[in-house]
Amino acid sequence: MGWMNLLLELLELIFQMISLDDVMNCRATCRSWRKAADAIFSSQLPLMLSLSFGYPNDLGSLSAPWSNYDSTVLTEKWPQEIDNYYNSIYSVQGWLVFNIFHYESVKGQTLFSELSFFNPFSRARFKLPKLFLYSGGRCYYQLRLAFNSAPPGSEEFVVAFLVVFSYQENVHNLTGSEDTKQRLAFIRFKQGSWIESIETDELFYDIEVHDNNKLYGLTFKHGTSVVFVFTLGDNHRDDHIVERLVMLNTIEGIAFSELRVSDEFFKRRHQMVMDTRTGELLLVCHEGNRRFDSLVLHSSLRTKGFSVFKLDRSNLKWCEVFDIGDRFLFWNFAQVSFVSAKGLRVEERFKRGNCIFFCHANIYGIYQFSELKKYDIGVFFLADRTISHFLVSCLPNTHWNMWFSPAP
Repeated sequence: MGWMNLLLELLELIFQMISLDDVMNCRATCRSWRKAADAIFSSQLPLMLSLSFGYPNDLGSLSAPWSNYDSTVLTEKWPQEIDNYYNSIYSVQGWLVFNIFHYESVKGQTLFSELSFFNPFSRARFKLPKLFLYSGGRCYYQLRLAFNSAPPGSEEFVVAFLVVFSYQENVHNLTGSEDTKQRLAFIRFKQGSWIESIETDELFYDIEVHDNNKLYGLTFKHGTSVVFVFTLGDNHRDDHIVERLVMLNTIEGIAFSELRVSDEFFKRRHQMVMDTRTGELLLVCHEGNRRFDSLVLHSSLRTKGFSVFKLDRSNLKWCEVFDIGDRFLFWNFAQVSFVSAKGLRVEERFKRGNCIFFCHANIYGIYQFSELKKYDIGVFFLADRTISHFLVSCLPNTHWNMWFSPAP
């Protein structure tokens, strides 16, 4: 029997004994080897996507921080048009999503956004139509993307796009709606065009999309949070019905004054995440200590822990939860994602799930302080609120890292 004809189970056993970058090379050999390699990647914890901006040839790498090897799975050159900013790249169901801005001179400077999708394993690519954002002078902006659980590129795939911006002359007074503007739009892949008829006077802090054609928007007013629930229609003429859920309890640290568009910590502390299988909407609150370094004139943030709240729609409350079952949350400043612990090859202490994996290395300024280098990756256990840290030597020296779950 030749190597090409080995049983799938035997190939998987062999691939478990070599580094993931070698598995990636084996994947290109033939169909049976690719199937075995994909089974290995799907049973691993997410990879680490490192964003290396600011160099003549901007490269990004996918690394396996949990591997016993110094394992870089692949290296890829980024599109030249993407901004050097943490929310220029997203990860969704095994695809990378690049937000590419296009500036055009149409009655002044006009900005469009184009979302480019790339699967680094299958090498498949596609783009969405350009979306008009604003016209005028230079401005500060914050961008949010949300996706449903349909496979990217399928007919039922939905992308929601939120941008909040303020022109530069108003950056010192950004807490009122008269100083800021936002654009909230969505696209259903089978329709093929952006629907921009969602209008509201509220400034949203975060958005999430559920498979039942619901778009959730989070904002803060009068010391509490308000969740808007839009029912997404199929075309521009539809009325997008909205519910307004005013929470009856408050969450520590939430303040409408944090909605400063020019502030890089716009969305650092609170992020929503939807488990599309169960319909649960969670609010994940990051707790950290900020440290300012006068030599480099910026601050860094060190993680102390997390609090997780579940939306109770019937009682209009955010209920704190200490057990998310056999699931993991993977957190970074761009997004939070659910990963099921079932079927993963993990250490015994992780097999029950109920913990949050987070990356310190994507926190701005963290590498200015050598004593914090050892805190590349951490795991927060919800049950006892303890943190374990991991030294990860294979990560490049970069400010921006995020989690990536392959879906070959």
